[in-house]
Amino acid sequence: MNCHSVAGLLLPAIACFGCAAPPTRPPSVFEDEVRAGVEEIYIHRTVRAEHQRGATPACAVAPFPSMNEDLYELWSLETRASDSHVVDSHVERVGSFRACLGAFEAGRPLRMYTMTTLKGLTYTGLGECNPTQGQPPVRTALLLNCVADLSDLPPEYSGGVVVSSSLAPLTGRDQPVDAHVHGYLSTSVIVVRLWKKPKQGS
Repeated sequence: MNCHSVAGLLLPAIACFGCAAPPTRPPSVFEDEVRAGVEEIYIHRTVRAEHQRGATPACAVAPFPSMNEDLYELWSLETRASDSHVVDSHVERVGSFRACLGAFEAGRPLRMYTMTTLKGLTYTGLGECNPTQGQPPVRTALLLNCVADLSDLPPEYSGGVVVSSSLAPLTGRDQPVDAHVHGYLSTSVIVVRLWKKPKQGS
């Protein structure tokens, strides 16, 4: 067999290798992701209910000097099944969290310590927020990405994390507690992932 014959056999095989159908998961795999009981996932939007400037007694436990204390309500969302578009951002109040925020300095992350109650479940979070490169086309809002590691969970949990896309209204120093920018979700859409400890023998 000459080189041309070998090439004629190999090239179609190589081409087909890249065209293989993607693997598919059976529906039971996706059901197991949320029913196995090893991870809990929550998606909320927040509404600011209280704001206090300066150091406060509640924020004395934060591992950094707190410059502001906020109380946020947690609300469930409704999305359209066909494309996950949010159709109702204010369905039911499911919990709240108190946020202790450090000094906001240009070029540095905004430190954050949180104390959350979610339908009887309590935990704390420690993390930071950073302004995003892309910003909404209005001067009265600042978009930040936030992430915090969770602790102080009930003993059956090993830990967790919360991430958020947060739109902070900038309508003036004396803006009301519930300040918002018309047409934009203020303040955050957050995802919480909580992990259970593995069962003995698993």
